[in-house]
Amino acid sequence: MQNEKKNKDYTNKFDIDLSKGLQMEETLKEFFEGKRIEVKSERHIWETTGNHFVEYECRGKPSGIAVTEAEYWALMLIRENETVVIVYIVPIERMKALARKHWNNRTIGGDDNASKGVLVPIEEIGECI
Repeated sequence: MQNEKKNKDYTNKFDIDLSKGLQMEETLKEFFEGKRIEVKSERHIWETTGNHFVEYECRGKPSGIAVTEAEYWALMLIRENETVVIVYIVPIERMKALARKHWNNRTIGGDDNASKGVLVPIEEIGECI
């Protein structure tokens, strides 16, 4: 009898959790619907450096964060085996503020080292929440 009650409680809790989960999925979908999102990825090197390269110029022309019309900046951290570890999504103005804050950490990078960017600590991106 007690096992039946536990199973029923579990089933009821699962049903409630599933319902809440589905509601949150819909809320997230509605939140991002129609929004412009700049999606960037950092492949495995971030695990060593702890930084995100925020591009602002490529081949002598403004690019990346300097020209984006996005409302949000999404950063996907990816391991060497192409596994996505986490995705940070922050308002673009917050990402621009972080890039300005770390302006002294400018460097070159990207394909053929043709881009200029700012190294922003990923930890600070995570603190945007």
